Amino acid sequence: MLSRRSSLAIALSTLVTATALFATPQTVRAQGADTAKVTLPDSNARPRRVAPVVERAPISPSRAFFYSAAIPGLGQAKLDRPNYGAFFFLLEVTAVAMANRTAADVRAARAFKADSVPSSYKVDASTGAVQLSSTGLPVVDSWKVSSYPTALVEARRLQYEDWMAIIIFNHLFSGADAFVAAQLWDLPQRVKFRAVPLRSGATGYGFKLSFR
Repeated sequence: MLSRRSSLAIALSTLVTATALFATPQTVRAQGADTAKVTLPDSNARPRRVAPVVERAPISPSRAFFYSAAIPGLGQAKLDRPNYGAFFFLLEVTAVAMANRTAADVRAARAFKADSVPSSYKVDASTGAVQLSSTGLPVVDSWKVSSYPTALVEARRLQYEDWMAIIIFNHLFSGADAFVAAQLWDLPQRVKFRAVPLRSGATGYGFKLSFR
């Protein structure tokens, strides 16, 4: 009887010891770091400066130049400058229309440069009728100089060249304007004006320019 009780006691003690050994790691793992702990900021720490957010241009300066150099006003439209874009575009349309018209005048002047116009016809003295040739056409008595002399042809050619120069200038100037506008897109955000008190009691004005 005693041996049975001793064996039962030994078995119970072994079971309790094994339960304690297996339960201890689980308890330790359950005790993790306290995530609810609040860390107070250091009063002596310097506040970090946050860089201001600068808005970038919709397109790059080089792309704005090529857009407006190809089609005057397109780069300005991409940069939200509709008035400037409309100005360059209307100037382009006007210059192209005038160049086309002047080119037609130059072609007409060159075509009629060697032509002449009859000034008078021969008339039969007895009847007063206009004499006809064997082909049935009136016989010309005198000719008038052509209405398109060399000087007029040259003047119209110069006009055509002037309009072409305006077109080229408009393309280049429109591209340069779009390039500069894209470069200075964030200038109002980098230039700050402020009132400055002077020693004399008056108020002056100063500005601050921040660079990239």
